[in-house]
Amino acid sequence: MKLMLYYNVTAEEALDHLKSSPGGLSHAEAARRQMRYGKNELVLKGEPLWRKLLTPFLDVFMAVLFIAAIISVVHHAVMDAAIIIAIIVVSAIIYYVQQFSTERILRSLRKKNNQKVSVMRSDSIIMLDVSELVPGDIIFCHEGDKVPADLRLIEVNGLKIDESVLTGESVAVDKTTRTIKGVKEVYERTNTAFQGSFIIGGSAKGLVTGTGNDTEFGHIAALAEQSRGQSPVQAKIDKLLRFIIAGVSVLAIVAFILSMIRGTELTEALRFVIALSVSAVPESLPVAISVVLVLGMRRMAIKKALVRTMHTIETIGIVTTIATDKTGTLTKNQLSVQEVWQLPGSHAHLASTAHRSINHHETKHHDPLDVAMSEYTSSEKVEFLKGEPLSKLPFDQGHAMSGNIWHHDNAYYLNVKGAPEGILDRSDLTEGERAQADHALHSLTSMGYRVVALATTKVSTPIASFDHLQRRHTFNFVGFVAVADTLRPEAKRAIASAIRAGITVRMITGDHFETAYQIGRTLGLVSTRDQVFDSRLMNHMSDSELKKAIERSLIFSRVIPENKFRLLSILKETNITAMTGDGVNDVPALTKAHVGISMGSGSQIAKDASDIILLDDNFRSIIAAIKEGRTMFSNIRRMLFYLLSTNTGEALTMVGALALGMPVPLAPVQILWINLVTDTAMVIPLGLEPGEKDVMNRGPVRPSSPILSWYMIGRIVLVAVTMAIVALFFYAHFAALYGHAYGQTIAFSALAVMQWANAFNARSTYESVFSRLKTWNGPFYAGLAAAVLLQLLALFGPLSGVLHISPVSASDLLVTTAGSFALLILIVEVHKSIGRRLFK
Repeated sequence: MKLMLYYNVTAEEALDHLKSSPGGLSHAEAARRQMRYGKNELVLKGEPLWRKLLTPFLDVFMAVLFIAAIISVVHHAVMDAAIIIAIIVVSAIIYYVQQFSTERILRSLRKKNNQKVSVMRSDSIIMLDVSELVPGDIIFCHEGDKVPADLRLIEVNGLKIDESVLTGESVAVDKTTRTIKGVKEVYERTNTAFQGSFIIGGSAKGLVTGTGNDTEFGHIAALAEQSRGQSPVQAKIDKLLRFIIAGVSVLAIVAFILSMIRGTELTEALRFVIALSVSAVPESLPVAISVVLVLGMRRMAIKKALVRTMHTIETIGIVTTIATDKTGTLTKNQLSVQEVWQLPGSHAHLASTAHRSINHHETKHHDPLDVAMSEYTSSEKVEFLKGEPLSKLPFDQGHAMSGNIWHHDNAYYLNVKGAPEGILDRSDLTEGERAQADHALHSLTSMGYRVVALATTKVSTPIASFDHLQRRHTFNFVGFVAVADTLRPEAKRAIASAIRAGITVRMITGDHFETAYQIGRTLGLVSTRDQVFDSRLMNHMSDSELKKAIERSLIFSRVIPENKFRLLSILKETNITAMTGDGVNDVPALTKAHVGISMGSGSQIAKDASDIILLDDNFRSIIAAIKEGRTMFSNIRRMLFYLLSTNTGEALTMVGALALGMPVPLAPVQILWINLVTDTAMVIPLGLEPGEKDVMNRGPVRPSSPILSWYMIGRIVLVAVTMAIVALFFYAHFAALYGHAYGQTIAFSALAVMQWANAFNARSTYESVFSRLKTWNGPFYAGLAAAVLLQLLALFGPLSGVLHISPVSASDLLVTTAGSFALLILIVEVHKSIGRRLFK
C-alpha cells in the first residue's frame, strides 16, 4: 500500500485505495489489519542475544589467549592455562557488567508512551492506544498532540505542525488538504502529517496511511539497520597483534633451532619453545584495557556523556571529522527575535502590535514563532491591553497571515502578522516607503533570518476570517520582526576547540542555503559561501563528484535523511567520523558514523541508534569526550608499549641465552611472576595516566596510521634489547662468581626493576621522565608501591622458595637495582630527546 503517494491523490481517493470510508473501519476489519500489519510501534533492529554474548570473545587477542591456554594445557602447565582462562573470563564479565549498567540507564531514560487517540470505528468515535492503529483508520488530532502515525489529512482547521524531529527545521509547517502533484520531499508534503511530529496549532482529521516501521520514521530506521563493524582502534590493535603473532612465531622457530643445535632433547626443546611463546603474549592486556575503558566511561558519565560501548571511548579519541546536526545540537531548537525594523520616523509601537497579533493560547502549545514573539514583547516591558482579544483569526494560507481583533478606544482594531510580501502589498505605503521596506526585508533575509511583517487596521465590526475583509482594504504597516533559531552560547567555543585540535567540523542542516551560511559564519565554521553546499544537488551527482564537493564544503544545507546517510558513507572513506543529532532524521547517519552522538532530550530512536548520549544536550560535552578519548587512546598506546617491550625483553633474554650457549637465566615460574604480578601492577595505572597538556592542541591520529608508530616500535626494540643485555650480563657475571642460582636471582631482580623503570618511561612519549614527575598519577605510584612490595616478598618472604630465589648479597642487589633502573631511564631519555627534535 505504501507504494501509493497519498499526497498526490485526493482524500476520497486515498480512502478508496485503503478500502476505508468516512465512518472508519469496522472493528472486525481493524482486527484483521492488526494481524496483518502488527502493532503501531517503531522497532530498531538490534543485535541478537547470541551475538551480544559472543561479542567480548570476537577479536584477535582473545583468539591468541585461547590458543595460549590450549598450548598450556597440552604442555601440562595447568597453572598457566588457569590464569589465562581466568583473564578471558574476567574480561568478558567486565564487558557484560558495563553493558548491563549502560542499558539500565537507557531504560530509565525511556519515556513510556501511554498516548491515546480518538479513532472513528464503525461510525463511532472511540479512544484507543496509539499502538492499536492500523492503515485505513480515521483519527482526530488537536493542539499539543503527538502525531501517532503517518496521515493523509482529510480536514484541517488552522493546523500547524512542528516537524523538526523529522526534517531538522525549527519553523512550524502550515498544513492543508490540497492535493500535491509530483514527487516531493518530506518537508514539501503539506497535506501529510508524519508520525512523531507535534501539533502546535489547530486541529485535524486524518486517514492513517502507515504505521510502525511502515512510516517515514520507519523508512529512516531501515537505513539504520546496518552494523558499524569493528571499531577503528580495535582494528589497529588486531593488526598489531597479527604482527606480534608473526614475530613470536619467528622467535619460536629460532629458539627451537638453537635448542636442537645445542643438543636439547626434542620433547624438552618443544616444551621450552611453547613456554617461550606463551610468555611472549601480553596476557594482562585485555583486562587492563577493559578496566581502563570502564573507568573512562564512568568519568564521562559524571560529565553527562553516557557512553554505551567500551570501544566507543577509544574511537572518539581518534575522530577526524564531526558532522553535526544543527537543530538541537548547535542551536536550542528555540526561535528568538534577533532583529526588528520600522520605517524611520514611525510612531507605531512595534512591541505592542506584536503582542496583540500573537495567539497566546498557542504559546502554551509551543508554537515556536508565537513563543519567540511573546518572549520579545515581555522583555520590552510596555503597557499591554488586558484581557483576551474579541476574535482570533488563525493562519490563513490564502492571505498568508494570522491576527487578533481587539476593542479599545471605542473601536475595533485588527492586528496581524504574516508573510512580508503579502502585508506590504496591502499596506498604505508611499513608493519611497515601500522601497525602504523592500531593502530592509532583503537585508534581513540575506542574514538568514525568517522575517514576519506586522500591521494594524481599523475594522467596523469583528470579523471571523480574512475573507470578510474587502479586497481593497489596506493595513497600516508597523514593521518587521526577524527571528532565528537560538544558538547555544557554548557552541562557538566548542567548535573553536575542535578546530584547534585539528578536527574538521561540518554542519548538516535542513535549512535554506542562506540561513545555513549565516549560522555557520556566526559559529566560525565558514567565511565564504563557497564552503556551503546545497544538498539538493546530490541527486544529480556521482559519488566521485560528491566526494570532491564534500572535501571543499563545511556546511550542507537542505539535507534530508537519505542525504545524511550518503554524506556519512563518503566521509567514512577517508575520515574517522562522529555524527551528532537528536531527531529521527538523524538516525541513519548516527548508525553510519564511526561514533553516533545523540542528545538526551532527543527522540528515543536516536538515542537507541547512538553510541554516546549527551545527557545535558551540550555540544561542549563532545569536545570533553574527544579529550577523554584521546587520553584513553594515548594510554592504550602506553600500555601496549610497556607490555610489548617488557615481554619482548624477557623473550630475548631466553633466546639470547640459547644463542650464547648459556643456561636458562630465568625459571618458568619467575617469568610467570614477572608477566602476571609486575606487569599487572603497573599496566592498569599506566592506563589511568592524565592527558598531556597539548592533547587538544595537536591534530588527530590519521585513520591509516598504525596504533604504534615506527618511532615507538623502535623504542620497544631498544628497551627489549637493553633489558636482555643487562639481564644476561648480570646472570653471566654473578653465575660465574657464585653459581647458577645466585645469577638467576640477580637476573630475575634486574628484569623486575627494569620493568619499573620502563613504567616511568611509558608515562610520556616525548616528555622527559623528570618533567613528567610533576604530573601526579596516584594509581601509578600505588601500583609501583604494590609491585615493589610484592617483589620484596618474592625475594625475602615466604614466596622465595616457590620462585627458586637464592639468598644474595644486599650490596649486589642494591648495585644491580640502581644500575638497571638508571641505565634504562638514560637510554629512553636519549631516544625521547631525538624524538623531540625530529617530530615535535
